[in-house]
Amino acid sequence: MTSEDETILLKAIYTPVEGTSIEYAQGAIEKNDLLHHWIKPSVWLVLVDVPASPEEWQQRLNNAVEPKHGAFRVVLPSADEKEQVRSGTIAFQR
Repeated sequence: MTSEDETILLKAIYTPVEGTSIEYAQGAIEKNDLLHHWIKPSVWLVLVDVPASPEEWQQRLNNAVEPKHGAFRVVLPSADEKEQVRSGTIAFQR
């Protein structure tokens, strides 16, 4: 895994349109080849290369899904989520 100086931790929250699958969101994460950890339905922690911002990654992920299926909101993770990653409690996959 890359060092903390080379990556930033973000939280991607997907809101599906009623009647659509959250699989569209998983596909967007995979299309962007992100190191990720699913934490609950429609919510992932992702590690991205720096420089990066939540706004940039929100746009990139939303470009990978059709608006008719849903949309991402990308934010900074909580202190607890950051600590779980730092301590190794949360592991990432590609």
